[in-house]
Amino acid sequence: MKGVILDCLRNLVSKEFGTSQWQEILVDSGLKPNETILSTIDFDDQVAISLIGSTCKVLNLSIEQAAEAFGDYWMNYYASKIYAAYMVKAKSAKDLLLMLDNIHLKVTKSMPNARPPKFTYDWKDDKTLVMDYISDRNLVDLFIGLAKSVGKFYDEKLTVSKGSGNNVIIKFQ
Repeated sequence: MKGVILDCLRNLVSKEFGTSQWQEILVDSGLKPNETILSTIDFDDQVAISLIGSTCKVLNLSIEQAAEAFGDYWMNYYASKIYAAYMVKAKSAKDLLLMLDNIHLKVTKSMPNARPPKFTYDWKDDKTLVMDYISDRNLVDLFIGLAKSVGKFYDEKLTVSKGSGNNVIIKFQ
């Protein structure tokens, strides 16, 4: 997994819960308390998944709570700085969500071993989009938190829920 996700997680935990909590998460996941997490480093998927699980455990959060906190931080603090061009180009939550595959393709083009999630899009009606999250990492809950935060970022009301398997149902209002 690309370090940008884990760097965002580190920033979120350190800012909102303190660096001592981040160090506890590192230790709980089997890493050193002073382990360096950089956005430019590739991390083994199991290390990343372990860090996410340890974050939930140490902070006593459900995966849904952690995913929503991550999504809010990603959209409002982290990605809004490093991916601002994409966020400005999208005029709405719908625009950004429909651009995700293209964004992932562009930002990972020069990154060796990049395996961002892919999406399929199926419109059930003019306000209901079913996105299929395609990734062997099985982080669909993280995507749900991010999708909810996309709506908040664009000040739009979205209802985001998990469908069957890796389907995410997004209702635009």
